[in-house]
Amino acid sequence: MKLSKISLSVLSLMMLLTGALNAQIIEDYEGPSMYMNIMKSGNSNDNSSISVVANPSKTGINTSNTVSRLFRDKDGIPWCGFWSNQNINLDTNKFLHVKVFKSRKTPVRVKLEGGPAGSVEIQSMNPPAKRNEWEDLVFDFSGLYGTYTSISIMPDFRDPVLLSRNINVYIDDIQLTNSPAAHTYVNELFNNSYRLITEARKSNGIYIDAVDVGNVGDKPASIVANGIGLISMCISDAMYQKTQDDANWEANAAQRVISTTQKLIEFKNNGRTNGAGMFPRYFNYLNGGPDGNWSGEYSTMDNGIFTMALYMTKHYFANNPTIVSNVDALLTGVDYTKAIGPNNQIAMVLDQSGNNGTVFTVPYNEYMLVSWLALHTPTTNQTDQQRALNFWNTYFANPVTAPVPHPNYWGFETLSDTSGVYVSSFIPQFCYYFVNAFKFNADYMNYFNNWKEADKKFAVDTGASNTYEWGLGAGEVPGGGYSADKILVNPDNIVSPHIIGGYLPVNPGSSNDLLNLYNNGAGPSVYSIPSNPAKKVLWRYKRNNPGQRANYIQVVDYSTMLFGLASLPEHLGEYWFSSYNGITAASAPKNAFQNVLNNSETPLEIKAYPNPFTYDITVHTGTTNKADRLIRVLDINGLEVFKIVTKKEVERLILPERLPSGMYFLEVNVAGKKSTSKILKN
Repeated sequence: MKLSKISLSVLSLMMLLTGALNAQIIEDYEGPSMYMNIMKSGNSNDNSSISVVANPSKTGINTSNTVSRLFRDKDGIPWCGFWSNQNINLDTNKFLHVKVFKSRKTPVRVKLEGGPAGSVEIQSMNPPAKRNEWEDLVFDFSGLYGTYTSISIMPDFRDPVLLSRNINVYIDDIQLTNSPAAHTYVNELFNNSYRLITEARKSNGIYIDAVDVGNVGDKPASIVANGIGLISMCISDAMYQKTQDDANWEANAAQRVISTTQKLIEFKNNGRTNGAGMFPRYFNYLNGGPDGNWSGEYSTMDNGIFTMALYMTKHYFANNPTIVSNVDALLTGVDYTKAIGPNNQIAMVLDQSGNNGTVFTVPYNEYMLVSWLALHTPTTNQTDQQRALNFWNTYFANPVTAPVPHPNYWGFETLSDTSGVYVSSFIPQFCYYFVNAFKFNADYMNYFNNWKEADKKFAVDTGASNTYEWGLGAGEVPGGGYSADKILVNPDNIVSPHIIGGYLPVNPGSSNDLLNLYNNGAGPSVYSIPSNPAKKVLWRYKRNNPGQRANYIQVVDYSTMLFGLASLPEHLGEYWFSSYNGITAASAPKNAFQNVLNNSETPLEIKAYPNPFTYDITVHTGTTNKADRLIRVLDINGLEVFKIVTKKEVERLILPERLPSGMYFLEVNVAGKKSTSKILKN
């Protein structure tokens, strides 16, 4: 065997926290040099070589710029490949991942030497299954410990070789992890998106409006950022419950929710809300009062997101009495019927009294959420309630017939509040994540898809060099200022990656667009989290001036990145938000309704277990009465998903497996007595 040494790109060994994995990056071919040694025969006809080249296929799981190419001579040896003197520590990380791209399905072998067990050579856990496509192959060293000083990789092992011509084999992203699951930057972006939101959290639990990524100073607190903060903690808790990964998700998220809601209750009790129970748009995070010249107006939309976050937090933490009590205290007295103004308008801003609007807008836009909240506001004022109902039924109940503009971009019909003008993509995304009626309306979902397609087409029409450079959203303008970009109005050619993220529930394939934008951490949309520069997120950039940077990442604008990534099937799934974003009488503050769940008689004392449940739940109906028992399970919008009539005092319910995880209401009616309780499905 003849060994020849060549100089390649070098990456010193380092430990990086990547998603749920503590990965040891051995080589990613993106940095300065590591020495590698080609393995080939002594035959002069064997011209096998190895070099660093451009990625031949920046698609799928690998969108990096550069990779290693093994030029494999047809007259070469079966174990053609390379070896390198590198320290491979197997005390914690046991699984070696190697990305391979080649034209035939042949075994890949890895050999470790210079360690406690001497020389160990194995094949990948699963044989290669792809041709001309990047594939993550995993090598299980879980039986080994200690440090090995040499690694060899043979990416096309066949004996005899059986090649009639020379071929190229490409290798990339050699890393050790503590899991056989393939690590992708999508996981890392999800983890880091949550961390980005926590950057805005102050020590007293209050969230400021934006994260400073330009070292220019903090912005004040905002009520909308606190809403996003609450939802992010629900997401974090759900991911911790799923993964038990306390390195990336909060094991004490409930306590963080309590500290945030308690501080906001303190502000409310000190008179910081208006007559409709709404907080100022911006405030001092220490005392809830004015913060310099920042606007103290009472924005109905900003408060709307905050209020919806309260409902979702209450639904998610339904078994935590402190959180439920705190949320009820913040919801009590909140009245969105005051935002439904005259002349078919919605008040964008209310005055101190909460009774008068000062700035108005017309449907259709993100104020669908305000109308949704007005529709469900617990109020005894029948006039206000009827006005809210009429407004919803006219403008939002049926988007096809609603008397609002329906602008059409090259066959993609959408909704708008102004004739001939398109809305920014964040508008339907906020409606999708916060308004339960949007997700379960086929017409709205058709428009939602049209917004996405129109957004992507507009990017191509305006000269986007790559199909992944789309996303019309709002936020800090790189170089200074703020904009809400939309079709026909994007003069700076800004790409908003959080919009791509926000469409992930209906377009999971867009995760590849995010990977392309990430470009192994080298893309113009990549920003470092201030407290940990090794952690990266995606934010806005200009296609025509990608070198300009933004100084801030606004929490509310960025939120759709976190929401979309959370909705991927490998994370929480597309129904997670709709499981918690409904509003019913049962989810309103306890003192807002007069016994709407129970009749005037003493309610039944029902018991149900296990709670949370997975597929079945046992119900004690709380009486020995021999009358029929009507047992119903309702979703958070009051829709019946299960019903049974029985005479048994104790009944085991086998619920449909298709039911998404989330909160439900268990209703039991016996001889005119009715009681309702909350149950949770895992």
